[in-house]
Amino acid sequence: MKTLRTLALLSLALAALSCVKEQHPRVRPEIYHKSDVEVKATASLPEGWTPMTKAASDITDIDNAELQSRGFGVYAFYTGTEEYSSAKDSTAYNKFGLVLNNRRFEYSASTWSNSGKAEFWPASDGENLTLFAYAPWDTWNGLVQYDGKVPTIQYDNFVAQNLSVSELEKQRDILWGTNTAGDPHKNMEKDDYDPEGTVDFHFRHAVAKVCLNVKGTLPGEVRNQTDAGNVSSSNGATGDPENGETKSNVGDPETLFGNNSTYYRSDGYDYSNWVYVRYYWAVQNQTETETIIQTRYRTTTETATNTRYSVSGQRYLVEEVTLKGFNQKGTLVLDNAVSYNPTWINTARFSGSNPEYVLNSSNVLSQSLQYVPAATVQSNFETYTGITENAQDLMSGYFLYAIPRESASGDRIAVTIDYHKLNVSGNLTVNQTRQVIQKQTRTISRTRTRSRKSDEIRVTSDRDRTNSWNNAYNTYASHESDYTFTAAWNSWGNWSSWSNPAWGEWQNDSATEWEITSSTLTGATVNYNDDNAPHLSGEIITDLEGGRVYDMNLIVAGDKIELDVVPRPWDLKEFEFDYNANVNDVIQPLTYDSSFIDYADAGGNVYINNRMGKFFFQLGAGKYASWQASLVGDAAFGFCDENGNFILDEHGNRVASIRNAIDPEVMNYIYIKPINTEASVTSHAKLRIYYIDATGDAVVALNLVEMDGVTEWTIWQNAN
Repeated sequence: MKTLRTLALLSLALAALSCVKEQHPRVRPEIYHKSDVEVKATASLPEGWTPMTKAASDITDIDNAELQSRGFGVYAFYTGTEEYSSAKDSTAYNKFGLVLNNRRFEYSASTWSNSGKAEFWPASDGENLTLFAYAPWDTWNGLVQYDGKVPTIQYDNFVAQNLSVSELEKQRDILWGTNTAGDPHKNMEKDDYDPEGTVDFHFRHAVAKVCLNVKGTLPGEVRNQTDAGNVSSSNGATGDPENGETKSNVGDPETLFGNNSTYYRSDGYDYSNWVYVRYYWAVQNQTETETIIQTRYRTTTETATNTRYSVSGQRYLVEEVTLKGFNQKGTLVLDNAVSYNPTWINTARFSGSNPEYVLNSSNVLSQSLQYVPAATVQSNFETYTGITENAQDLMSGYFLYAIPRESASGDRIAVTIDYHKLNVSGNLTVNQTRQVIQKQTRTISRTRTRSRKSDEIRVTSDRDRTNSWNNAYNTYASHESDYTFTAAWNSWGNWSSWSNPAWGEWQNDSATEWEITSSTLTGATVNYNDDNAPHLSGEIITDLEGGRVYDMNLIVAGDKIELDVVPRPWDLKEFEFDYNANVNDVIQPLTYDSSFIDYADAGGNVYINNRMGKFFFQLGAGKYASWQASLVGDAAFGFCDENGNFILDEHGNRVASIRNAIDPEVMNYIYIKPINTEASVTSHAKLRIYYIDATGDAVVALNLVEMDGVTEWTIWQNAN
């Protein structure tokens, strides 16, 4: 009995132990049969994307170099033969497994590598991995979350309400990875990539960038010059010569006579023929000349002293600018549903009635705009210039990274500005300097020569002795053969020494703007009109989309403020258009081919839906040599050729813009089509035309558009 009871207890213990082992396995079984192809990844920002950090700011946009130095994180999911869906969690898949769990990829020796152990693609055809990525690793690794469905990153308020330098520099760029079409790498097999198994992530900015500017239409200060003062120059050291264009020229053969060029072989009678003859030959020279154009530069400092002006009018100095309507926090989902557009959820506005952001003299409000006592302005007259008709940066080179938001819900960005009117009159004496770059040129040369001799020729005299017994002479006309050169040229001689001609006169090549070094305001009246301290406010409905830069312009006009928000691609530099500088003629305004669109309206909306849109225009002569077309807004459209093939760069990415030279004889055609013909959301983008100046900068050319007064068209694709 004792033995049986002992055996029974032992059986129960073994059974219990067996249950524990099944519930808590120490070794996870393999989730799929692995191939010998390793899961690898590379990373880059789209071609042409460059950091746009302004000089005064320590905020840095992530560029390729920084991406490589800081790394990126990757999640990879195995879903068997099923398609990945963020609506499912890990238990919904038959063989679900997390292959890469927030794995860091690092860059070294020109190669990206997995920081952990190697992982491999499934061996069986039809079995998939889905991959997501973010960057940079060192910023967001601690904030990325995974709930069994899709990775997300918390992006909370990185900027305090008072826009101090220290707070602004806490802002961080955030990138998420896609394929070249702007979509996630979903349901991929190892042979979907080249080289096999290597996933190429193209990282894109997930936040929006907001730049603040101000300009005015108010009557301003008038300054009339009364005395030009004295201008003196001091020349800097002359730089070393720079060699320019080199030319080598071989001169035409030259036949020389006279000294050492021709000589007589014999001179006298040819008694066999009784003819008086002269034999001689010619020498022919050929000279090769090599020239080099040399240029050298020097920097000249010009100083203008005691330049005098009479000053009268008003200045407008800013006391405070406030902004309200931004998101304070949000969650970036690494699985974006719309091509190129980041997906943000759980966005939350700032709470309370206080403004989110405040600009004043205590933070980064540009010093030239700051409201200070009148006496401070008088003693620093060229510092506090105030609001002018030219747009000025409100934030001294800084900007805001903004969590994207949509205006469809009626949310507005509200802006208020408090400014003061300063009455100014008096006489101003200034001292100024500027830097002038001067250049001078000369052409140096050297030569070498080769030669050859002609065959012998004979010239007869004009008389012959034909009757020797009576010494009679007959008269004949002289005759002369042409030169013939059957001998080869001899080799080139040695080069002569380079010539050393005098340098030409110094000429001005370029100059900086005059810069005031000191100023004195005399006989002055500088005071504030205390009854005129306007508090202006305005609201604007605008989207803030990820991967876009927004120029928010505050235009002070009398007793109101106008707001203008210009969205543009992150990497495109754009400047105010100059309509008075020999602008190119518009021979054919930008228009569309009606057979390529569904419909258009007088509001400037052109609906192509899932079709290919065709637009055309023609430019004449003028200031600019080339034009560019860009799509500003949803990245749901691409430029294509007349056959509907997307235009790609050398890396296989769809181009963000197209550019061509201006030819008055050529009609320019633009073809646009949707990237996703089954889009579940409505997409739109502005078709914007630019002139390109000599430095490659873009100038908005809205005068190319003529359609019922609309100055810019919007391309639409309705939801399918």
